[in-house]
Amino acid sequence: MSPLTITQLARALFSAADILRSRMDASQYRDVVSGILLLKRASDQPGVLRVPERAHWPHIIGYEGKALGHVLNEALWELERSNPVVLKGVFEALDFDRRLGRAELRALVDHFDHIPLSDDDLEFGDEVGRAYDLTLSTYADSAGKRGGEFFTPRSVVRLMVRLVRPQEGQSVYDPFAGSGGMLVQARQYVDEHGGDGAGLALFGQEVNGATWSTARLNLLLHGITDGSVLCGDTLTDPLHAQPDGRVTCFDRVLTNPPFSMNYSEKEVRHPERMKYGWVPGQGKKADLMNVQHVLATLRPDGIAAVVTPHGVLFRGGAEAEIRRGIVEDARLEAVIGIGPNVFHGTAIPACILVLRGTNGTPADQRGKVLFINAEREVVTGRSQNHLEPQNIEKIVNAFREWAEIPGFARAVSLEEIADNDFNLNIRRYVDASPPPEPPLDVRAALFGGVPTSEVHAQMGKFYGFGINLADLFTPKGSGYLDFLSDGCEATAVHISGLAAAREEEFIGRCRSWWEEAASRIAELTGTARLLTLRPRLMASFREELLLAGILDQYQLAGVFAAWWSDRHDDLRSLELRGFSGVIDRWATADGGQSSYLPPNLARERVLDVLGEDLRSRVEKLVAAERQRLVDIYRSWGDRYEISLRDLEKQSEATAARLGARLEKLGYM
Repeated sequence: MSPLTITQLARALFSAADILRSRMDASQYRDVVSGILLLKRASDQPGVLRVPERAHWPHIIGYEGKALGHVLNEALWELERSNPVVLKGVFEALDFDRRLGRAELRALVDHFDHIPLSDDDLEFGDEVGRAYDLTLSTYADSAGKRGGEFFTPRSVVRLMVRLVRPQEGQSVYDPFAGSGGMLVQARQYVDEHGGDGAGLALFGQEVNGATWSTARLNLLLHGITDGSVLCGDTLTDPLHAQPDGRVTCFDRVLTNPPFSMNYSEKEVRHPERMKYGWVPGQGKKADLMNVQHVLATLRPDGIAAVVTPHGVLFRGGAEAEIRRGIVEDARLEAVIGIGPNVFHGTAIPACILVLRGTNGTPADQRGKVLFINAEREVVTGRSQNHLEPQNIEKIVNAFREWAEIPGFARAVSLEEIADNDFNLNIRRYVDASPPPEPPLDVRAALFGGVPTSEVHAQMGKFYGFGINLADLFTPKGSGYLDFLSDGCEATAVHISGLAAAREEEFIGRCRSWWEEAASRIAELTGTARLLTLRPRLMASFREELLLAGILDQYQLAGVFAAWWSDRHDDLRSLELRGFSGVIDRWATADGGQSSYLPPNLARERVLDVLGEDLRSRVEKLVAAERQRLVDIYRSWGDRYEISLRDLEKQSEATAARLGARLEKLGYM
């Protein structure tokens, strides 16, 4: 029997939630499903926890003489008693007897009885945790506004982790931990980049008891048993402290605090954290208080990424003074706007602040703050926008390179920020609006022709596709060009044919690159080094195709990142089970039975499918760029193909024809 894939396991967990959906809200059935999932996983996979007899799954299934809810409660109590360090208090509020009827409990237990959860039954060792994380996303969607209280979209988490780049042996802290996704992703990042994620020390705090339980369980289901996630209000009473009473400092801080929550200054312990000031007045907003807590818990060379609402960037008064202190002390490295409707429960736009410890920003960046306006780097969804791998790649590359990208990224001097009274509104420094069309050339509109300056500003895109000026226009005196005799529309239709040779050459480069890349993948198949190929393959992919001039470095990095992300589990399967393992997982995913292929045919088929997938993505991107050329050319036609003089001539000719007709009819 083929191992259970992440998709199949997630579908099974969603089905478990469906059994309960009509009986309770999302936060309640999240707890119920979580409890039974842990019982089944602990029983199926030895070594996850110490499992007493009454918590073994066969005991639960074979209950006699007691209500099933009582049996489940007893199993959880015994499991917690046997594993106090990991589970103490996690299921304190969960009572199966009180929440569910006999029929629902029976259906739920029967459902989980058919889900095998031992490592031998699963495709990957972290599959239970990953599937559970997917269900948390679904619960957050169902919970509406309350979903944002415990769940940060995982695409945002991945972006933040890549911004701070945790390293093996470091400590990572989330003071507003929610469901623990930041901590889980930090460990996964280290594992995926050749380090040992188990060597990462994880710390967190969460004020909501039910959410704290979810975070503890989420870490446990990801195989993390040594993280310290405590329950309490971080702003008023941070619980991670040194023996001398000082708050603990960490190498990396990743967090998404509640937006614009109220606070009371007199309730805040460790006021020394608020080095840059307090936000006074009625209904005090804690956003910059939370930011200052993060700053106070960074080691001197530490790095943090914090989600905040945009109001933090421009509200005046005491908040402006707090921003001044943070900026002048070189504690703010970057401000990244990620657009509206990305977070559960709120449509307001948010931003990510990248912060530094007391050592400040790196010497070569000192005196500047990087602003990235990524509001257009989101994909519109039915109910919520999200970041795709290609969006994340562009943001991360711009941040790491401190790149100046018009309409996207700009390093702004401290002097300019000071001139703006420390207003950090992103649009003030980087406007992501589409560039306006150049003003209409009056002479061209009156007498015909296309301004040469407008054409030359866009010709670089055409040259990349092998299209020259003479393929599109003929000369028309000083500073102007004429459309070809066939007219604008006929030439626009012909652009695809003009670009065909260069496109074919470009796709040929892609195929040649893949042949070499496929050989490297095949060499490392079955080894623990396969997934470490990502940065080298992406770099060579960009280097090989960038010189052709059709796609830019961000488009190339983005299409590779999207392909790698979508094929990540195929590549993991290659790493663990070789080419035949991938053939089996594809057959299982299609609902069929695994079939044997000789090793050479399995290798050929897998590499062909992976390569064809990447090529098809490149081809779609190239086709979209070619269509942009057609649109640009047609826009020139809309503006200049028919001049005022042409219209006058047409009017005169029409008037002459009408006069002749009237004369023929005897009216003149």
